[in-house]
Amino acid sequence: MEKKNTITIRLSDEQYGWLRALSRRSKRSQSEVVRSLIERGTVRERITRENLDIIRKLIGESTNLNQLAKQANRQGFFRVRDECQATALKISQLIKRIKDDR
Repeated sequence: MEKKNTITIRLSDEQYGWLRALSRRSKRSQSEVVRSLIERGTVRERITRENLDIIRKLIGESTNLNQLAKQANRQGFFRVRDECQATALKISQLIKRIKDDR
C-alpha cells in the first residue's frame, strides 16, 4: 500500500510517553503504532524470546501429560497420580509466568 499522505500531530508529554512505551514494547516504529491504532484500535506486542521458550516448555509438558494419560489408561490413575500432579504444577507455573509478563 502506497503511503503518500503525511500528518503532523501535537501530543502532550503524557501522550507522547504512552506512544513511546507502545512503540518500545511492540518493537515497532511510532508510525506503525499509530497506523495499527487507526486500523485495529490496538497494538499487539511481538512475542519475546523468553515467551517463546516458555511456549516450547509448555508443549513439552503437554506431551508428558498426554503420555501420562495413556499410561493411566493402561495401569490405572493411582499409579501415575503423583507424576500427573507434578506435571500439572509445572504447566500452571509456566502459564503464570506468561500471564505475569503482560
